[in-house]
Amino acid sequence: MLLAQTEDGRIISLVKVKNKVELEELKKNENFICPVCKEKVILKTGTKRIWHFAHAHNTNCGQEFERESDYHLQGKIKLYEWFQNQGFHVELEKYIPEIKQRPDLFFQWKNKTYAIEYQCSKIDLQLLKKRTALYLQNHITPIWIAGRTRLKKVSHLSIKLSTFDLSMANFLHHQPLLIYYCPITNLFTILSNLLPFSSTTFTASTEIVPACKINFSQLFQWKQGRNFECGERWLSLKQRFRTNTHLYLSTCYKRFFYENGCPISLLPGEAGIPVKSMIWMQTEAILWQGWILVKFVIPSRRGETISFHTIFHRFKEEVRKGFFVIRQLPFIKDSHYSFAILEYLQKLEKLGVLKRTGSMTLFQKETEIIIPQNVENACQLDRDVWKRLNNLEKYRKDK
Repeated sequence: MLLAQTEDGRIISLVKVKNKVELEELKKNENFICPVCKEKVILKTGTKRIWHFAHAHNTNCGQEFERESDYHLQGKIKLYEWFQNQGFHVELEKYIPEIKQRPDLFFQWKNKTYAIEYQCSKIDLQLLKKRTALYLQNHITPIWIAGRTRLKKVSHLSIKLSTFDLSMANFLHHQPLLIYYCPITNLFTILSNLLPFSSTTFTASTEIVPACKINFSQLFQWKQGRNFECGERWLSLKQRFRTNTHLYLSTCYKRFFYENGCPISLLPGEAGIPVKSMIWMQTEAILWQGWILVKFVIPSRRGETISFHTIFHRFKEEVRKGFFVIRQLPFIKDSHYSFAILEYLQKLEKLGVLKRTGSMTLFQKETEIIIPQNVENACQLDRDVWKRLNNLEKYRKDK
């Protein structure tokens, strides 16, 4: 804690009072209490840690969810100063009695109220969701900023994100944006264009911005640019999946695709295409899209109708049985995992595999899908499909 109250009601902020002699004098003459639970707190002014207030032993403050590290305290202070330098009237550790929450930072901007939560350690996921829901229910926009130490880069190809990390995503323009901050380097790391290849492996556009080069307005209205490196990263992950990763999948997937005449390593190049709403799918894209291909597209004759509603109904059954897993993202508005399925069918339409029949949800099969003969052939088909989609996207933008 960086705030405490004296017995006569004065608020002492360790962000504002930085003179140790003054603090020691206060420590000698005052008793400090927690503004929330009114229990005694102790002023710590040692040399090993950032100065802070700590609850005395055997207290039970409802707001003491986690022990704040020096990294956390330092980040909170620097973010507070970052907002102040931009002219914001920002409040530190303000207690909101209506919802019994105490965000790290609290302020108003453009007639809206915001709560900044700087999260460096993992807390119970249900607690995080509860906090977010309480803010939203009370017309407060929560913005989660994660400590940079939480970001796990697996390789030059991908980033590892847990369900907890994704629950801290800020959904701007209906797309997830993850914001990290490091108080040591004073840098923001911003992840956009999040594409889940598997349950925890993502490709993303990563931009590192010095805090002095960006303001809150720019951060909050971040425009997600196109990820030019995504193609090669995604294709490399698909190659790794075909040659190695698929070996470690659950037997139920191996059995399903084998019984349908298409081993997982030799799924068509059209399986595993990034689509806008695929953040909902925890199951690998190559599997849920491969399922659509082998169950509905490949067996159909040319000219035969393929219905989105039929596919979605069957997909829901597989979700219920646990064959597919959907991410729980309760704070995304105006979206659903069904969007990813429809968007995938629309991608197949762009590739000429399907043709819309006039309805938004009815398609006809136009061309046959090529089944790879070997892994090398499969990887080449992956590249061909990606190139065709990329060229179609460029053509659409040029028009």
